Amino acid sequence: MDTLALLRIFHVIFGIFVAGTYLFMVLILEPRLKRLGPTVAGPLMSSISPAMTAAMGLSFVVLVGTGTAMVLILRSGSLMTLLDAGWGWAMVLGLIATLAAVVVGFGLLTPTGIKTAKLGNSIKGRPPTPAEAQEMGRLSGRIASLSRWNFVLIMLATASMISARYL
Repeated sequence: MDTLALLRIFHVIFGIFVAGTYLFMVLILEPRLKRLGPTVAGPLMSSISPAMTAAMGLSFVVLVGTGTAMVLILRSGSLMTLLDAGWGWAMVLGLIATLAAVVVGFGLLTPTGIKTAKLGNSIKGRPPTPAEAQEMGRLSGRIASLSRWNFVLIMLATASMISARYL
C-alpha cells in the first residue's frame, strides 16, 4: 500500500468520526439532554467532555495533517495551479471550514464548557442562586449555539471534500 492510500484511509476514518460525532451530538444527544434538564445534562457532559475534547483534538490534527499531505503529494510542484480547477477550490473550502471548526470548537466551545463545568461543580449539593441559574442557562445556550455552528462547518467541510472527487 502506498503512502497516498494510507493517508486517504486515515483521513476518511477520522473524517467519519468527526462528522458522525457532530451528527450524533447535535441531532440526537443535545435535544434529549435539553429535555432531561441540567441535573442530567450537566453530569453527563462533564463526564464525557474531557474524552471528547481529546478525541476531537486528535482527529482534527489527523484530518488537517493528512489532508495537507495529500494535497502536497497530489499537487507536488504545481501548488500555484491549485485553484485552477474545482478540485482545488473544494480542497481550500474544506480546509477553511475545518480550521473554522477548530477555532469555534477549541477556541470558543471548549472554554465555555469548562466554565459551565466549574459553575456546575460550585453548586453541587445545593440549589443554584438566581444569578447562578441565569449564568448556567446563558452558558448552556452558548454551548448549543456554538455546537450548531460547528455542525454546519463540519458538514460543509465534509460536503466539500466529497464533492472534490467529482469536480
